[in-house]
Amino acid sequence: MDQQNTESCQKCLRPLLAEGVTATTQWVSYCRCERTYSPNAQFSIDLCANCKKRVPAVGTAKVKRLDLCACDNPNPITVANYIKQNEKDQIELDLGLASPGLSPESFPAERYQPLGILGTGSRADVLLARDKQRGTKVAVKCYKKISPEALGLFEQEMKKLSRLTHTGIAKITDFGVLNKKTPYVVTEYKDGFNIEQCLDLHGIPSYDVAVMILIGVCEALLYALKEGYPHTDIRPGNIIFLDDMNSEPSIVVTDFSPVKLDMHRDPDSPADALYMSSDEARNLDHDERAEIYTIGAVGFALLTGRAPFDTGSFRDLKNKHALELPPRISSLRFEGDRPKDLEEIIERCLEKDPRVRFDSIAKLKERLVVFPNRVKARIAALEAARKRQKLIKLSAIALVVAVAGAIGFFALGGH
Repeated sequence: MDQQNTESCQKCLRPLLAEGVTATTQWVSYCRCERTYSPNAQFSIDLCANCKKRVPAVGTAKVKRLDLCACDNPNPITVANYIKQNEKDQIELDLGLASPGLSPESFPAERYQPLGILGTGSRADVLLARDKQRGTKVAVKCYKKISPEALGLFEQEMKKLSRLTHTGIAKITDFGVLNKKTPYVVTEYKDGFNIEQCLDLHGIPSYDVAVMILIGVCEALLYALKEGYPHTDIRPGNIIFLDDMNSEPSIVVTDFSPVKLDMHRDPDSPADALYMSSDEARNLDHDERAEIYTIGAVGFALLTGRAPFDTGSFRDLKNKHALELPPRISSLRFEGDRPKDLEEIIERCLEKDPRVRFDSIAKLKERLVVFPNRVKARIAALEAARKRQKLIKLSAIALVVAVAGAIGFFALGGH
């Protein structure tokens, strides 16, 4: 985490970086008033040539994650965003080494060249790959566990989801079923770490960054709901944080899982219940207020660094979501400069009774937008005060000049 001064910039009200410290992430808020565009700061994540996993930025504390490089001596290789058809990547992935059960028969290798590992799990593997036709980087998700009933609906549902076009949603570019048993989905690849990875790498974000993330999630889900597609599986691992030092940070939501497919919960994996909605835990219908619960669970993680409930088996966690209220945010992590009403908003999202939550994601977004608007109002007030002081000084100078002129005029006239 970057070191900051206790002082704040009087233009943007963000903390100032300590002298000599260079910012490496926007996860922690800091003043960017004097920062100019830098071509060398284009955000890109390298792959390790040894383990074929992504390498965190230089200077980031090493973390033990199955989806990130943990080599003692990483060998980072930059993967170009685009290559021509006659060019070749410096790094390629042997499918047999990526994950047990993954092979050319379970991966669309005819169209996509596997490059590295983005994530592996009991229900699916996600690989970074090169689209051989377009030359672009893509993320390919190959499912392992899916019921025959869901398999019959897979292509039908993915065809609908591929129509979603929003800057905050990873676009589905291709999908299919291999050998009539292995479905796969291809989405555009975004160079960023997901929220779960960022929490492990950097700790909790500044509260204003957390608010920005939650607003971005709300905007993406509002668009999807308007098109008739709830997400059903919002969690930190499905939200990519785009840490672009040349612009404001933003997010992209990925991994939409339609309710009809019913393939996104693994009772053998406690991780699949960490961000389950209370409504799903009680076998209620999934609606917009269930989405609000999961947004609240993500917000809880952003403010505390952990899920609302984080210990126990899948069944234990499911029962807790169904019956228990999570700990108070301030009892887990007290931050003196964090607005108390932000904690209250997140805790309201996590109420067991859907009627007590916000009526809609739009209402939740309205409450979240209040926080950046407060800062804008303070900045505007400071700017207005500066202008008033400037006018007073100019008026005083003008008065002095006028008085001096008048005295000089009468003095010369008397002479």
